[in-house]
Amino acid sequence: MLVAVGSICHESNTFSLVKTDLKCFQEYELLLDEDILNYHREKNSELKGALEVAENQGIELVPTISASAIPSGPVTTVAFKFLEQNLLERIQKTKQQLEGILLFLHGAMVTEDLDDPEGYLLRRIREITGNAIPVGVTLDHHANVSPDMVKYADFLIGYRTHPHIDQSKVGQQAAHLMSFLMKNKIRPVMCMRKLPALLPGESSPKPRAKLVQRIKELERKEEILSASFFIGYSLADIKEVGSSVLVVAKKDEQLAQFETDRFAQLMWDMRHEFTLDAPTIDQGIDQALTSSDRPILFVDTGDCFWAGAAGDVPFFLRSFIRRKVKNAVIAAIVDPDAVDKCIEAGVDKSLTVKIGGKMDQINAKPVTVTGTVKVISEGKYWGKDFQFTEREIDMGPTVVFEVNGIDIILISQGASIHDPAMLRSLHIEPEDKKIIVLKDGLLNLITYKSVARKTLFFNSPGFANWDYSKRSYKKIPRPIFPLDDLNLSSWRKNQ
Repeated sequence: MLVAVGSICHESNTFSLVKTDLKCFQEYELLLDEDILNYHREKNSELKGALEVAENQGIELVPTISASAIPSGPVTTVAFKFLEQNLLERIQKTKQQLEGILLFLHGAMVTEDLDDPEGYLLRRIREITGNAIPVGVTLDHHANVSPDMVKYADFLIGYRTHPHIDQSKVGQQAAHLMSFLMKNKIRPVMCMRKLPALLPGESSPKPRAKLVQRIKELERKEEILSASFFIGYSLADIKEVGSSVLVVAKKDEQLAQFETDRFAQLMWDMRHEFTLDAPTIDQGIDQALTSSDRPILFVDTGDCFWAGAAGDVPFFLRSFIRRKVKNAVIAAIVDPDAVDKCIEAGVDKSLTVKIGGKMDQINAKPVTVTGTVKVISEGKYWGKDFQFTEREIDMGPTVVFEVNGIDIILISQGASIHDPAMLRSLHIEPEDKKIIVLKDGLLNLITYKSVARKTLFFNSPGFANWDYSKRSYKKIPRPIFPLDDLNLSSWRKNQ
């Protein structure tokens, strides 16, 4: 049995001014053909899980393209056309031999021309293959699931964890389901219910645990093949934005719809529970300065790389200087210009430099500071990426710039920074610091678990800030929670 596999992944923040071009994919992941399988055997990825199942089930995987870039602004048309062409051409060449197609997408990509590129790709694939073979898709926890994704795929399966640590397991489940459909010649029934809700991408684990429990209950039913929920990606101003739930059944459409509605109701009832507790910056500083614990982690979610922010908002730097905070490290600020000036000055040299506010000029202004260059580095270290796979991380030329007891890590490009190995590669021992600022989301809950004595999340300024009332949405459906007053009856009436 031949199954084509491919992956095109990006989480696109439409409020970001930083476009995602082909170079962004080339710098992170852009592989073709056999290189894909060799690369993913060593990663905690969906494809790794699918490979393990395929080898046991007698399935031959036909690799096409595997492309991923760090979240940022919309993908350029040129970049998307390149990715689309390489995927579709390879499927076209092998369509006569294929018995299935398994794609590992994200679900929250937006391009300069398309608000639903995943749905578009699935439609183009069906134009090539018709409906004779099953098409399965895995999606990120933050997917904005569209009707076209449901229409043109036989099944969609999402991550259940955040931080995302179950990619390989999801890949295994998808491959098992694909094998079942091919062997039994079954066309399953898939139902989706969209919730009129903007939920924060960095969300509380408690309601998610209840939803995972419901999935386990559903999948114990003989007729149910899979169930998924999606927080959605609220930083995309598109028609299909928002949370959703899915149920895939063997044949019983009525059962699938009934369970989908029950699942959606559960998620809707918990809509107020997803937001993380977030102190103000002064409250956070007060907590840190009056505590004997160290290090205390300050998570800069508003300027988080992995939610599509620019990574150059110097909010914490400005706040720490104002409050005279010492023994802190800020990891990290993307500012290649400041990096170049520090490198030109040299180690142990003092200089005055403008930091941040050069890419994100909406949420930030540069901070002019005088300090000392402590470390100059190539910016490469061996650590865990966002999939928690060991690999060499490349931040580009990197410096540690010390200002009044604050170590500012200046990097040339966005990269995985949530592993304490990053700080140690720059001769900074995390446990020696009172405060560590990470431009991160929830990934640090795993990587800093044994290091941080306390973790505080901040709804800080940046393109990833979750105060949706401040965003100039134009395309999203209204009414929608939490921007509008929605009760149970009004939601049901609109379904």
